[in-house]
Amino acid sequence: MKASKQKIPKKEVEFLKNLPSEIVIEILSRLPLRTIGICRRVRKSWRDLIQTPDFANSYSPRSVSGLVTCFDFDSYEVFTFEDELDLEDPDRNYDTLTTFDCSGLLLSICDLRGSVNGLLFMHPLSSISDEYYICNPITREYIKFPYEQRLLDEDFNGTVNYGFGVSKVSGQYKVVRIVHVRKSICHVYTLGTGKWRRIACGARLGRSDYSNGAFISGCLHWFLQDYESSYLISCFDLETETFSTFSHPHIPMWRRHSQNLVVLGDCLCICDNTDDEIDFWVMKEYGNEKSWTKQFVIRKGYGHCYGEQPRGIVYPIKLFKDGHVLMTWQRDSSWFYDMFYYSNKTKTTWENGKLMSSVASPMQAMLYTPSFLSLKTFPKENVTKFFWFR
Repeated sequence: MKASKQKIPKKEVEFLKNLPSEIVIEILSRLPLRTIGICRRVRKSWRDLIQTPDFANSYSPRSVSGLVTCFDFDSYEVFTFEDELDLEDPDRNYDTLTTFDCSGLLLSICDLRGSVNGLLFMHPLSSISDEYYICNPITREYIKFPYEQRLLDEDFNGTVNYGFGVSKVSGQYKVVRIVHVRKSICHVYTLGTGKWRRIACGARLGRSDYSNGAFISGCLHWFLQDYESSYLISCFDLETETFSTFSHPHIPMWRRHSQNLVVLGDCLCICDNTDDEIDFWVMKEYGNEKSWTKQFVIRKGYGHCYGEQPRGIVYPIKLFKDGHVLMTWQRDSSWFYDMFYYSNKTKTTWENGKLMSSVASPMQAMLYTPSFLSLKTFPKENVTKFFWFR
C-alpha cells in the first residue's frame, strides 16, 4: 500500500512566504554550502536573496575553509576542508566543491594570481591577450577587463608584479599591476569603475616576474628590490592607495632569490628556502617590525621528507590549528609543483596524493573562501554567467 503524500498546511506555506527577508537570510546563511545551492533552485525569492550583498556578507564569516588548485593553467578545482588535519589519513579531509575549465568557458589559459573573499584573479598567459579575469566559481560568474598598453607611454616587455585585494573601510576590490621600466609604474583597477588609474609608486618592487602581493589587513606586500633597501618590505594600502615600508629579518643578500612573501594563518610570513632547510619567519603583530619570529624550520633531508625530493622553492598555503602546514614544493625552477604536508608533531613532510594530478603538469594552489558575492554588484562590468562544469 502506497504511503499517502503528506501535504503541507496552507497556513505554514503562507507563513514561509511572509517571513521578513532578514530572517530568511539569517536562516539560509546557517546552512551548508551545498544545501544553499539547492535552495537557490527551490524558490525564486530565495535565489534573489542569495544573490544580494546582504546575504554574501552574512554568509562569509561562517564559511568553511577552502582551497583552489589549477593544473595546466586551465583546469580549476575548488575543495573544502576541515581546519584540523589528520595526517594518518589527510585525504579524507577534502571534499570537491566544484570544477571548471578555462577552455570550456572559451577563455585564455590563465595564471592564478589572487584569491579574495571567493573571487579569483586570473591573468592570461597568452602574449597576444591583454584581458584579465575575475571569477566566482560559486555564483558561476566572471568578468573580463583589458589592460591598455598605452598607459605605459612606451613599449614594455619585462618584470610585472600583481596584487589583488579589498580595501578595509570602503570594501572596494582592486587589482594592482606594477611594471618595471626605468622605474616602477603602478596602475590600479577598481572593480565597478571600468578603468585603470596610475598611482605614484615608490622604490622598485619585486624580485621576479612571478611576484604576487601578499594580502593582509587591507594591504598588499612585496619585497623591495633595491640593494640599498635589501631588508625592506613595501606595503600598499588599498584604502589610501599609498606606499610605505617596514623591515624584515636580516637574511643574507645571497639568499634573497630563495625567499617568498606570503600570508600564513593570520600573519605575514617570509619563507626562507636554503639548501638544507626552510625557515618560516612570521610577523606575530602586524606592522610591528620587532615581532618577527622564526616560528618553525622544515628539514629537507631524506630522513625528514617522504616522497620524491623536491629541490625548488616552498610556498606555504595553509597553517592548521594543530600546527601542520599544507604547502606546494617546486621541482627545480620549473612550473611543476607537488603538494606536501608538514607534520608539526613528527617534524616530517609527506606528499599529498589527493591534491596532485595523476600526470606531471604545471600546478598552482591558493586558499579559497567560498562566497556568494555576485559580480553583478559591481557596476560598469560586463558579467558573464556560466553553467558548464567538468
